[in-house]
This record gives sequence, structure tokens and C-alpha cells, in this order.
Amino acid sequence: MWDVLIKSVFIPEKGTFDIGIKDGKIASIGVNLQEEARYIIKGEGKIALPSFANMHTHISMSLLRGIGSDLPLNDWLQKVIWVLEGEFVSYEFVRDGALLGIAESIMSGTTLLMDMYFFEEAVAEVATLAGVRVGLGFGILDFPTKVANTPDEYLKRAEQFIRTFKGQDLVFPVLCPHATYTCSPSTLMKVKELAERENVLIHTHVAETKWEVESVKEKYGKPPVKHLDSLGFLSERVLMAHMVWLDEEEKAIVKERNAKVLHCPESNLKLASGIAPIWEYVKMGIHVCLGTDGPASNDNLDMLEELSTMAKLQKGYSLSAKAIDAKTALKIATLNGFSACGIKAGKLEEGYEADLILIDPDKPHLQPLYDPLVQIVYCAKSSDIDTVICKGRVLMEKRELKTIDADEVRYVARKWKDKITDFMKKRNMLYF
Repeated sequence: MWDVLIKSVFIPEKGTFDIGIKDGKIASIGVNLQEEARYIIKGEGKIALPSFANMHTHISMSLLRGIGSDLPLNDWLQKVIWVLEGEFVSYEFVRDGALLGIAESIMSGTTLLMDMYFFEEAVAEVATLAGVRVGLGFGILDFPTKVANTPDEYLKRAEQFIRTFKGQDLVFPVLCPHATYTCSPSTLMKVKELAERENVLIHTHVAETKWEVESVKEKYGKPPVKHLDSLGFLSERVLMAHMVWLDEEEKAIVKERNAKVLHCPESNLKLASGIAPIWEYVKMGIHVCLGTDGPASNDNLDMLEELSTMAKLQKGYSLSAKAIDAKTALKIATLNGFSACGIKAGKLEEGYEADLILIDPDKPHLQPLYDPLVQIVYCAKSSDIDTVICKGRVLMEKRELKTIDADEVRYVARKWKDKITDFMKKRNMLYF
């Protein structure tokens, strides 16, 4: 008996098949599979794809969405975000923000999130209930925040976090040194040693802005990637978000060390940080994944929109219509993210974990439907996603959330809007 059986769904480049799911995996793809199943989904007229892996985000910042728009990154951080975080960030804030963000993520087809923030235990709580995969780590810095005062305190807490969550079903711990301009070489090397000892990934920001590059060069004599490489920090376990401003030598270093690039095109555009030359990275064979960044700087968690923007942006940037094709864009947004985390998902093949979505193409903007894969990448909207499955569990069907209470999501969003608005009015922070 199947746990979940999807009947007669179209799989791009394969055709129309049934998909039998058992023990969290795609157990069979075939025609007229035995219909004994605990849960049957009618797939007629729908298109099946792997679900998305959002490989760089700060999900609880959903509660700060839209505040400080049209400011450059440094002003946005220092004058708005850090002020608000200093006032409001708490376990409750992070939990409620995660509830809002994870609901949005599920409804836009995402089942894996790589998150960096504070009080990540709260994100783990929500993710476990909601049924999504999360790689979690709180930011490690050289200055005090709400979770620690010194680098050693951050590291001690990180070690405890790793031992608490390592080996769990949906949650896996990650070390998150914030960036080369907020972490000293000593802090970075302690992170590297702990990551190797505990065999966990490292998730960090690198070369996001010109200011960052010049700042690191002035302080250490090298741009960020060369600086990290000179420390012996880079390896296949290092996931580097943004990677906008690299010179040719740095690109070669990333390839040689097999470090991963986490591309966030819409956030980089909105904050005027620049355009990462992803088409070059892909051509070089660098492992590129996709992320939205936080929903306060994007301002959404819509991976379908993100991958479409990425593909079109790289064509314009490179002046080549073939820079990134639709199939490559989809792979970057799905398989590449899962594989970077060592998860066998992101493909609709027998033996792969059952993380997938069903799209309803019966919409004017997807008709006439000549090439489903291409038209989903360039024409589809997240509202076209009908069903979302993570590790064999149905999280949404017919646009109805199955594991999260939509009324609760709306309630917490309104609650925090009132609190934050009142504070900003008292402080004369009119950034919206």
C-alpha cells in the first residue's frame, strides 16, 4: 500500500504517469499503479516538478517586510533593521515570523529552507510542526546581540544547538558566521574547527557589496574570498551567499575548493548590491544554488519568481539568450540546493525523497501550453502551485495548507504590525 499515490500527473520530459510514494520516498513511477493508498491525489491536468530549496534566507524577518524600502544595504541595516531587531527580536518574534514565513514558503512550493537568524530553536519548533526541512544556525559575530556577547559565547551556544538538533528528521544544524567583515580570522577558524569536528555545513555571507569588498581589503589586504582562502577556511562544506563581487582569481578558488554559491538575485537588485555573474559560475562548473534572502529585503519568499528573475537577469547581464536556460534554472532552484545539503531529493525519480509540487496550468497566462517546463519557468506564478509534498507528507493540496492554521498566520502578522508600527511612530522612524 502506498502512503501517497498521485494519479495521472504529467512529468516534464517523461510523460503522464502515476507516482507512488512510500516511507517518504518516490517508490514507483509508472502507469496504472495499484490504487491501494492511504492518500490519493488526482493529478489529471497537473504538472509535477521537484519542490524548491531556498538556500539563503532569514525567514523570521517576514515580520519586517516592506520597512525601509528604497534604502541602500548599509542604511537599511543600521538605521532600520538593527534598530527594530534590537527592540523586538525574541523567541516569540522569531517563532511567529517563522510561522508566517514558512506558510508563505509552502504556498510557493518550497520544502527546504537554509536559515540564519536568532533564536533558531523557535524556527525548528515551527518547521517540525509544519513539516518542512530546515538547515538552521544563528548568526555568529564579534559583537553582542540578543543571543550572545562574545565570539566564544556564540560558539558555545552553537555547539549546544548542534548537539540538540543533530540527527533529527527535518531539522539539521548549520554554523553561521555572519560575514568576513563581522567575524575576525580567529572567530572564523574556530567556526571551521567546530564544523569539522561536528561534520556540519557552514553558511555565511560573502562579497555582497562593493563596500564589503573594499572594507575587507583595507583590513586584511585581500578581498573576501581570497581572505577566506588564505585562512584555509574554504571547503566543500562552505555555503556562501551572494558572491556578487569576485575577481577572476576568486572564481577559480571557489571552483577549486568546491565551495557552494547561494545566489539571491532579487535581494541584490532591490538593495542595489549588484548582479552576480551566475552564468559564468555555472559555465565554470561551480555549484550554484538559489535563495530569496530574507523577506524584509526581497520582499517575498517566492522561489518560482526568483528562478525566473535569475534566468532572465543573466541573459541581460551576459548579453546571451543562452546564458541560463529554463532547465538549468530549475535545477539550480531544486536539485542543487538539496544536493548541497547531502539530501537525495530534487529529482522526480524512483529512490529520491518525495519532495515535489503539482502545478495547475489551466490559467490564461500558461496557455497555450507548448513546453510545460519552459513556460513554468518563464510564465507561472506561485499561485498556480496546487499541491506541495515534503518527504512524502502532503503540506498543501488545492491551495489549502494542511499543517499550518492560516487564521493563526494572519493573526500573528496583524499583532506584530501593530507593535512595530507603534514603536516606529514613537521613534519618528517613518520608513514605510
